[in-house]
Amino acid sequence: MVKLSFSSDLKKISSSPEWLDLLHYKNGKSEIDDPDFFISEEGKNNPEKELLATVKAFENSTEKGDKHPVCRYPARYIFLKKKMKIKLKTVPVCKELEEFVKEVNPHSLSIIFSDAYINSPASMYGHTFLRIDSPVKSKLLGYAVNYAAQADRSEGFKYYIKGIFGLYKGFFSVFPYYKKIFEYNNLESRDLWEYSLDLPEEKVKLLTYHLWELKDRYAYYYFFNKNCSYEILHLIDITKPELNAVQNFNYWTIPVDTVRFLKDKGIIKSVRYRPSASSRIKNFIQLNPDITEEEIRFSKDVARFKVSPETILKKDLPVRKKAQILELSKLIFAYYSIKERMPYKEYRKKLLSLLRARSKVRYIFHYKAEKKTPPDQAHKSQLVSLSSGTENGKKFISLLYRGAYHGLEDKDEGYIFGSEVLFPYFEIRNIPDVNKTVLNRLSFISIKSYALRDIVFKPVSWMISAGIKRGWTEHKKEQFFDLNFGMGVTYGEEGKYLISGVIKTEGEAGIKNSRQSRIRTGAETVILGKINNLKVVFTLYPFYALGENSFYGYSTKLTANYAFQTDSALQLKFQLDRIFYKNRYELSVSANRFF
Repeated sequence: MVKLSFSSDLKKISSSPEWLDLLHYKNGKSEIDDPDFFISEEGKNNPEKELLATVKAFENSTEKGDKHPVCRYPARYIFLKKKMKIKLKTVPVCKELEEFVKEVNPHSLSIIFSDAYINSPASMYGHTFLRIDSPVKSKLLGYAVNYAAQADRSEGFKYYIKGIFGLYKGFFSVFPYYKKIFEYNNLESRDLWEYSLDLPEEKVKLLTYHLWELKDRYAYYYFFNKNCSYEILHLIDITKPELNAVQNFNYWTIPVDTVRFLKDKGIIKSVRYRPSASSRIKNFIQLNPDITEEEIRFSKDVARFKVSPETILKKDLPVRKKAQILELSKLIFAYYSIKERMPYKEYRKKLLSLLRARSKVRYIFHYKAEKKTPPDQAHKSQLVSLSSGTENGKKFISLLYRGAYHGLEDKDEGYIFGSEVLFPYFEIRNIPDVNKTVLNRLSFISIKSYALRDIVFKPVSWMISAGIKRGWTEHKKEQFFDLNFGMGVTYGEEGKYLISGVIKTEGEAGIKNSRQSRIRTGAETVILGKINNLKVVFTLYPFYALGENSFYGYSTKLTANYAFQTDSALQLKFQLDRIFYKNRYELSVSANRFF
């Protein structure tokens, strides 16, 4: 039993960073919401009472197996044994726990960053999880540690709303890393970045025992702040309490920012890039510029088994060309077989057929991994922009703040070419000529995905945005609630240029006067070009506006962005709108700083 003479020691231990981290405490309470995680009824808000209840449970239990508190809370027991004497009535045999730890075989720890998956609201700005590695096994046989909402993603927009307001329970899970590679690297075609962490083995073991304590225990999932990356920081704090990582993320947690934080603290040892299935195909084509479009189509037909692999062997082609076509066919087959969840028997039969044909062509390709900018070296997530310009002849100055993440015109390195994910951001504008300060824009979210189509890949481009903006009426600018959506196709060359055509519909609801509300629909063209650090984006949107006073019009905008540093840029914008058969223009120059 714990005696009163130990009370001062208990108070000291209960306020130690190590104990508070084991309880996931922040700002005076635990961020684990499952009451079964605590032994004391007041454990969520009182670490001292949770400590006292824990020690009493350890000392008083007569259980001999896995139900003993020592088996249920092994990380707490390991920590407390170093701080005080604990006399157990029975020494339990924790069979299930020891099997779990033996299987994981913890030795080292890595944090894995997965590129954005723009078609999923929960992953549109990336994802992080941990990987526990053993001292002897391949990294592929390590164990992934993930935190995710227990939700049905088929709920669509409802899924997004419930995630924002914490209406889902989130759970930690531990499973083989190769399964995560299958899901992200292959099925969703997301590149992975593996950052190995400089942590002692004993701390990685402590984390593994703590994961057992978290089994089937939930914390409410919040899309912007208490998300996958935030909860992973709680685990890293257990391995290195002096980091106090979770205290550095409050209003929102961007996955790549957590990686940057760990890098700044000096605990990242190295980084390894693991390209996705689609990236490997694109990389192969890029490394073989002599391969023709006809040969790529032929490789695709072979991969889809519209043409037998043996057909290539009979063609009058150089050995290198035969090898090239079959090699690309293998890569494309791997991509589609996973994407379409091909049954194993069919997959095995077709793969063996491809391998047999390839083995008969004696030519070896030496792959050279594509050089990509690691996400931690990309421009930072937050932005402040100061602008000056003229709005239809009236001078203005503007201040814009953006919480996240990447705009279409921003420097691409470390981000997905042709993508935009912005939220939330606002622009305050002062117009000195009329001594007026207005909210020019308030954006809740803006997502654009201009994914390139080619012979192999046929993605659909799309865009959506919602917010408040100032728009032209017949005589002046007024504020509107704005919601727009569009779908289309995009062609171009990765990292250099794109041309996109999108059928777009925009709804504008007048805030002061509902009679000014309108729906605009038309076909928007987007042209983007990049030369070194200069990006130019041109958009043209002819539309028909349907409302109380319907009219034809157009909106066109030219943006030139020059990034003279990773986190600094100068931007020039010109916009011309034809509204109610009158031309209105806006010209501005901006200084942008990411932080």
